[in-house]
Order: sequence, then structure tokens, then C-alpha cells
Amino acid sequence: MRQVISTDGAPSAIGTYSQAVVSGSMLYVSGQIPLDPATMEVVEGGMDAKIRRV
Repeated sequence: MRQVISTDGAPSAIGTYSQAVVSGSMLYVSGQIPLDPATMEVVEGGMDAKIRRV
């Protein structure tokens, strides 16, 4: 059985992929970039701000 996982705390997919998918006992997670979900813009600030967003 396959279950698609998504959260409002992460940016929406910009393509035909899911944020995460559970299949059997495996969890597959897509890569994330430091986008602000509200604006879909890369967060401002240094590396610390970007790491916290991801």
C-alpha cells in the first residue's frame, strides 16, 4: 500500500512529485530547498536561516 504524505509546514511541490511517500515499510522523502511556503521565495539570511527553513 502507498500513502502520500504532505504538510503545510513545507513548500508545495513545484512539479509532479510528492513531499514524501510511504510504501510498505519504506519512507521516501523528496529533497527540499529553503523556500518560504507563504511566498515560495528562498528565505533571506545566511546559511543558518536556510538550514532552519529546510
